[in-house]
Amino acid sequence: MLMAMTSKATPTISSFVIRFVMDSSVDAGQINPPYRGAIRHIQTDDEMNFSNWEEAVTFIRRYVPLDSENSPGRT
Repeated sequence: MLMAMTSKATPTISSFVIRFVMDSSVDAGQINPPYRGAIRHIQTDDEMNFSNWEEAVTFIRRYVPLDSENSPGRT
């Protein structure tokens, strides 16, 4: 009797550290206060500064295949 061997794929892990810096000189009542930030991919130590969230997502896409049409919070 031959038993089929099932190979379990090793998961790919991508970890990120994201730092946001909010401009404290802006009116606290402002809906979208200006910010900037930096994002670092832990596994490669690659880091990038960003000034809008789309830049950070573009960086993440270098390591994680995101499906933007089916992402939570998208309509």
